[in-house]
Amino acid sequence: MSCLKLSSGRLNLQHYLWRDVLGYNIHPAIPIKNDSDYKIADVGTGTGIWLTDIHRQLPSARLDGFDVSTEQYPPKEWLPGNISLKSLDIHKPIPDELRGVYDLVHVRLLVAVLRDGDLIPVVENLFAMLSLYCVLCCLLTWVCEDTLTSVEPGGYLQWSEINPSTFGIQSIHPDTRTDELRYLVESFRLRAPLRWVSELPSFFAGQGLKDVLHRSYATPPELLMQMTQIHFMLGEEMSFVIMDNSDPAKGGPAYRRRIEEAAIEAKEGAAITFACEVTIGMRQVT
Repeated sequence: MSCLKLSSGRLNLQHYLWRDVLGYNIHPAIPIKNDSDYKIADVGTGTGIWLTDIHRQLPSARLDGFDVSTEQYPPKEWLPGNISLKSLDIHKPIPDELRGVYDLVHVRLLVAVLRDGDLIPVVENLFAMLSLYCVLCCLLTWVCEDTLTSVEPGGYLQWSEINPSTFGIQSIHPDTRTDELRYLVESFRLRAPLRWVSELPSFFAGQGLKDVLHRSYATPPELLMQMTQIHFMLGEEMSFVIMDNSDPAKGGPAYRRRIEEAAIEAKEGAAITFACEVTIGMRQVT
């Protein structure tokens, strides 16, 4: 199976597991409206699976997905009419036509592609996509005009991420084997020694976002096995992309053999644990 097929399958499965862990696609503190004037951007959309799921909740909203690569996009003929998938490099300046457009910008799982020094320009670019004036303001003005101040809400930014510092191992019994699982966890930590996930709330506030909320979600026991299998799938992808696969004794094949051993440990009652963290904030205009 090609790495692209592995990645697409993992992203689609991963979406539904994340939704089950969080209990939502859009944070309940974010106001939404099923209207063509309500615009959502999903940055780093991958296969577009998050937007496809959102379509069921908001079939009339404008749903735009962006990724640096379009390789994993489904044919546009199979997408709902309100979903559009386009190419965008979030490291580069945002095109003028996307600035100040969106009532909600959603980002998830950029931990594998963002280094610590990348965060500030990326947050600035995401911030630039947020609407200066939320479509719901019109509704709020009509409902509670006498209670509004001169501060008007703009678009919301929702960022869901794994925090590498929270990785651990959980087992059913103290004597359960965990050596290979621990090796996989440590190898990921070495490849992603990131601080920026813990610092997201501060970066949000530093960019002027208001009402910043941050929450960490633990994986429930019934999903530990599935989340661990997602980690195996990601490890296999990494082994093909960034490791030497020129010989069975080289890094890639050797790493995949360790994943096979780790899968046996998981079957015997051990799992990789980590926190799913969500940070949201609102752009305000005074």
